Amino acid sequence: MKTMLRSAALVAALTGTMALVAPAQAETMEQTSVALPATTITFLPVYVAEDAGMWKKLGLDVEIHNITGMGSTNAMLAGSVDFAVQSGPSLIRGNIRGRHMLGVAEMADHEGFALMARQASFKGLDWKGSLKERVTALKGKKISVDSPNTVVDVLLRYYGEKAGLNTKADMTEVYMQPTEAIAAMKSGSIDAAMLNYPWVETAEREGAAAMLLSAVTELPELTPTIATTTTTQEGFCNKHESICTKLVHGYVEAHKFIHEHTKEALDIALKRMPGANSADIEKSLQVLVKAMPEVPRYNPSAFAHTQELMIFGGILRKDEAQKDFNGMFTNKYVDMFAPKSS
Repeated sequence: MKTMLRSAALVAALTGTMALVAPAQAETMEQTSVALPATTITFLPVYVAEDAGMWKKLGLDVEIHNITGMGSTNAMLAGSVDFAVQSGPSLIRGNIRGRHMLGVAEMADHEGFALMARQASFKGLDWKGSLKERVTALKGKKISVDSPNTVVDVLLRYYGEKAGLNTKADMTEVYMQPTEAIAAMKSGSIDAAMLNYPWVETAEREGAAAMLLSAVTELPELTPTIATTTTTQEGFCNKHESICTKLVHGYVEAHKFIHEHTKEALDIALKRMPGANSADIEKSLQVLVKAMPEVPRYNPSAFAHTQELMIFGGILRKDEAQKDFNGMFTNKYVDMFAPKSS
């Protein structure tokens, strides 16, 4: 009975939301494709726009491909897919180094990662102490990130800089995926791991680790940032204006829906991640909504913050720093469907 009521609520919410979508079903259904680098709640706007039928209602048939890591960006640049969901550093560094791309919608403007630490490895530490104290405690520890030179790796380096540590010299980095890292913290083979959601909640629920540092709340100087963005090849939207318009329109509706109908959005997330723990997803969604702008519009200052993070992290040289990020993004399509005051 509870499931039936929940389903009815979802239908009602979707019906109400889609009544606001204009234009109605387009005369011609267009085809496009989006590559995702992983299956994670971080990409909920994609799942909502697709599973709630928002893109179809707008006359856009979107084929979603899961292509791990940078492979999603490479597929977009090669023309194998039209759009890729990626991090801000990938967008900025690619443009600076000649791989020209255009961001069309920003899906998250906070970095949604936390450093989870094995409590037995940090005996005597004041877990509520200053940021510098907690980061300094990482000296000599073995810490997992997903892979070298990703935003996860860069965040760890950034934390190190704030405490006067050189991550490469003062810590031992290992490269593991979240499930492996959680198991390794349980066994004691590593001391900490930089994780995203829902793995942050999973590590805590399973007793593997506690939160030592949170990028969501403890790095205000990097907010807003370009955490997650949907990007296409330079020039694609000039040739396929209608596709870009419809895709971003769907994002505008999806962001609005997630903020206004969080429980229904949770149902969609759980369907996309059937093996995940529902409590972990529910808690993660609370953090995700805070990190997701109500309107997927770019704030130019977010590019400067992201670039600062990249330089600190060593994935961009100081002499490559840009003052003008025009050409790397557009709010044209967002502004067609969202009030500029939002």
